[in-house]
Amino acid sequence: MTSARTISLVTLATVLSGWLAGAALERSWSGMPVWQKLGPESWAHSNQGAVFGTGLAIEGVIGVAAALLLFAAAVSATFERSGERATPLALIIAIIFSLLGLLLTAKAVSLLQLLAASQNAADLQPIFDDYLIWGVDFRAAADAVAFVAAVLALWGLSVGAMTETSRAAGTPALSEEVAGGLAAPRHPG
Repeated sequence: MTSARTISLVTLATVLSGWLAGAALERSWSGMPVWQKLGPESWAHSNQGAVFGTGLAIEGVIGVAAALLLFAAAVSATFERSGERATPLALIIAIIFSLLGLLLTAKAVSLLQLLAASQNAADLQPIFDDYLIWGVDFRAAADAVAFVAAVLALWGLSVGAMTETSRAAGTPALSEEVAGGLAAPRHPG
């Protein structure tokens, strides 16, 4: 049976993953297109202090917390589940893409450090292009997949917990009632 501890861990991880995915997708869909129009010089000038700022540090801390919570939930789910059921695949996918998002955040930090060290305006375009691909688009995709997988894991564990609780109480779960209602219509008789 899925414990409240596991559900709580996945819920917290889902909230944090959702925040990361939302911030990354906002940056990808609305922030960076503006910087593409303004050009790499304007972007470089705006981001000179970003390496030492709090934005990426906060995203890194939240990313680490989300990954640790997902890992803790996977460990918890693995030890409380019976032998015939393994850790939910969605939870494993969420962990993998959460870790990928962390690696891409580290890549974004290294590109911003390269930006801070760059003195030549000609060097800005390749740094900008790399940051757009690795630090924005791929990171947004990884964070979005991690969030969707965490939501699916939360849903799967919650439905599983409700079904197990209903069976233990001797009452049909909602999904069983719906399935029963679809299989054979009930006629008053």
